[in-house]
Parts: sequence; C-alpha cells; structure tokens
Amino acid sequence: MIDLARVIELPVAPPAVWRALWDVPRLTRCIPGCEDVQEVEPQRRYRATVRERVGPFRVEIPLEVLVDSLETGIRLAVKASGRDPVLSSQVKVSMIVALAPGGAGTSLTLQGKAEVGGKLAALGRGVIQRKTRDILNAFAANLDQLVTGQAGTAAV
Repeated sequence: MIDLARVIELPVAPPAVWRALWDVPRLTRCIPGCEDVQEVEPQRRYRATVRERVGPFRVEIPLEVLVDSLETGIRLAVKASGRDPVLSSQVKVSMIVALAPGGAGTSLTLQGKAEVGGKLAALGRGVIQRKTRDILNAFAANLDQLVTGQAGTAAV
C-alpha cells in the first residue's frame, strides 16, 4: 500500500481550480502517461489508459475511474482500478481531492492510497514510491500551468 499525499498551492481562487478539475480533456494532460480518456457517465464514470515506464517495465493499464462522492466546489473522491495485461500487474487507487482557500489562492489536498500488484510490486516499495512522487510532482506543476494559463497546455 502506497500513501498518496500532497498539498498543491495554486495562485487562483477555488472556483477556478474546481472548473479546471472538471475540464477533463485538459486535466488529463496534467497526469503523466494518461491517454485515451472517455467519459462514460458525466462527472461520474470514465475510462482512461495510463502508459508509463516504471523501472525496467513499460506499463499500459486500462483504468475504470469512478467519482464516488462529491461536494460541489469543495471535495470529490475518486477510485480507479485496472490491470496491465502483459505484466499481470493490478493497480487500484483511491483518492480524496479537497479544495480550500489558502494564502493567495487555493490549497488543493490530495489524500489517498494506491495498491500495486504483480510484477510491478516485485520492483519493491522504494521504486514504486519514487515513481509515485515523480508523478505527483509533475501533476502539481502541470496543474499550476493549467490554472494559471501558462504555456497554453500542460507539459507532460
């Protein structure tokens, strides 16, 4: 079990951050390796594929994503799960995303857990934690660019 915890300080008001979170095509570009996003049920169910290198492996994980609770403008909970068919590696993520006014803008808090199985888990906790940290760092930088309008699109 990997803890997912991050506070991202963004220089815009919470309503602008909330709108960015629901601009799914643009938000997707903030998540490293996230591609092929399909809306199954608006603001409730999505499908996506994550293609990323983890240690010596190139993974391709089709994900089912469920937004399972929502307090408009304040909080949402997301669950995602999928399996890389080649590596037989399963990934499950559950995360709470919360917004609060903070400093000169918004504090976005990510709090959750990830479970990784199969060959990916065999890489060891350190490798998985390092990759998770790198993904969260890239997401934070890309989200900042998205909400501030820098560079037009987020770099991944």
